[in-house]
Amino acid sequence: MSSRLNQGNAHYRIGPLTTYVDARELERKFERAVAGERVTYAIGPAVSLNAATAALARSWHDAGLCLLLREREGGGRGFRYFVQKRELAVAGADDAADGPAIRGRPEEKLLHVLEDMAERGGALPSLDMLADLAGLPTRNSADYRLRLLIDGGFVRVRRDGPNRFVDILRQEAGQ
Repeated sequence: MSSRLNQGNAHYRIGPLTTYVDARELERKFERAVAGERVTYAIGPAVSLNAATAALARSWHDAGLCLLLREREGGGRGFRYFVQKRELAVAGADDAADGPAIRGRPEEKLLHVLEDMAERGGALPSLDMLADLAGLPTRNSADYRLRLLIDGGFVRVRRDGPNRFVDILRQEAGQ
């Protein structure tokens, strides 16, 4: 038997690849979208961490401008990935000052923890650690409260390489 590959019997199979919308086109569509509108940014089995379009979508999500969603494509061929524009992205920064008060709520304690982290310049820890530091019962509670702070215009989470950092946008409502 020869160790040579019989090219006539060789079969190559390349699995489904993810296709991305051009990043400039995605920016244009997202800018024109109204709150709640979904804009497709990729179609395929998975989103790559290195794709420019996916990185752009994640940066909007981290800034609280959109939700990242996916739906299974017909026939189980993969997923359709969307950004869904949030109300805050439409309202603008001026309207954020009229956001909800957090005095006496669990978000206030979490905001103080985040302020300390921002002052030290440290990376945002896991949700489990945030829950412990803020005295919240679970990581889901920390995630929910962090999202309320983002939606209320108190903080912005930004990604820098593999780490996430928090920027404090305002201390409390009315300040």
